[in-house]
Amino acid sequence: MFEPRVPLRTAVYETEAPFCSTIVPQKSLNMSPLTETSLVHCRATDSVTVVSTKQLGGVLCTMNFANSLLEMEISEARIALQRDAEELLNIDSVVDSLQAEIEAIRMRMAIQQEQRRAVETRILENKARISPARFLPTEILQQIFKSCLPNDRYVVPHIMSAPLLLCQICRRWRNIALTTPELWSSIDVHDWGVWTADFYTAMVARWLAAARNRPLAVSVMCLQKWDWFRQYDPTQSGLFRLLASHSAQFRDLHIQASRGYIDAFIASGAYAVKHILISVMPTSFLVNSGHPLTLGTSNITHVALCGKEALIKLIPRATFPQITHLTLDRPGAEVDFMKILLDFPALVELKVKLFFHNENLEIVHPPADAMTLKHQALEILSIYLSEDALQFGDVTPLARIFDLLSLPSLRELAFVALGPGWEATVDEWLPDSVKVLFSGSSCSAKRLLYRNFKRPLDMIDCREQLRTLAIDLRVDNAGSGCHWYDIVSQQF
Repeated sequence: MFEPRVPLRTAVYETEAPFCSTIVPQKSLNMSPLTETSLVHCRATDSVTVVSTKQLGGVLCTMNFANSLLEMEISEARIALQRDAEELLNIDSVVDSLQAEIEAIRMRMAIQQEQRRAVETRILENKARISPARFLPTEILQQIFKSCLPNDRYVVPHIMSAPLLLCQICRRWRNIALTTPELWSSIDVHDWGVWTADFYTAMVARWLAAARNRPLAVSVMCLQKWDWFRQYDPTQSGLFRLLASHSAQFRDLHIQASRGYIDAFIASGAYAVKHILISVMPTSFLVNSGHPLTLGTSNITHVALCGKEALIKLIPRATFPQITHLTLDRPGAEVDFMKILLDFPALVELKVKLFFHNENLEIVHPPADAMTLKHQALEILSIYLSEDALQFGDVTPLARIFDLLSLPSLRELAFVALGPGWEATVDEWLPDSVKVLFSGSSCSAKRLLYRNFKRPLDMIDCREQLRTLAIDLRVDNAGSGCHWYDIVSQQF
């Protein structure tokens, strides 16, 4: 590719026409020292590459061709950019015009939709004018309204449920609802003391006013402990005073609070309740624990006590002979069946929840020389068993109690397992003692019920054996949850 190397004595640069060759002599007569030094330095190099004119011309042609292609590409790109910019402007113009048309259509649609809503409103109004419900007599509507009430024993005020919901339909329904006292004769309220909102107290006041003179079923819950109330008078609560002013109408009272609050609540009014459910919250000390509540003694027949501090002596002893239904759910307190039946001679239904403590059921063991106790009135005996009682409890004391009881009116005996995680079997729970207990009953039809228990393998044989004694054996599943409040509600 390269020309033969020549000595540095003469460097020849060959060019094509119109250039000429130039010969540089080795050393001129007037050579300066710098030039001579440069020549000496050049001699140190063995050779030099001599670039031919053809090669240099080829490189330049290649570069010129590449430059021409680049210029053509740039020119084409500029033309394309200009063309696309003009097209984009045209598209933007079309989009703007379409957007304007869309906005105009939306405005027309909004007008039409507003007109549609107005027409629909008129249609609904006219349909309401010819609705059969509009012409129903007031008495029928009142019966319908009563059936709309929640199934809860105590109605929780809520705008999305009756009776408050019925007041939001129309003027006539509102007037009918407000003039039907039965709709407002039950309420569940919460007392937060001085923190109770004024609008909440006002709502309860209107509710009780709508009940007029109807007997009231009221549930009162105060979660504040007596440790706080001993420094503050609970009667400063507006809701507390409001409820006390209607105490004469109370026939069914469920109160869940500390013993101090319960004492203050009962003492503040003239209560003549027939059904009372008392749930005593635990506190760091007892207040007036040795004194009964100041309840009227002429009406009370149903009593339920919940909590270790809910002692039976909370109820005036003078009411014992007239109490027909008793429910006890007192963890940590022993149940004395014999004493209960002695103290409450008119008892028709007894419900007791048993717990396990100190490796035994919380039951008072009858003495070895105990005599048979006969109770004429008791018809239903229900025993609710906690999970630990099912798993670890010894049923021997309960079996002995059954052997000592004579219940001529007994028609139903129920065992309810409250522990969903433990399956109790019927065979483990007093089949022989149950037969002895029922043997003293003069009822023609008797029922033995086990709920949440495991069926025995010989269920058919067991049922046939008990049927010969006029006992109907049933084993079913009541579900996992049986709260003491549900137990009491089923009683009333």
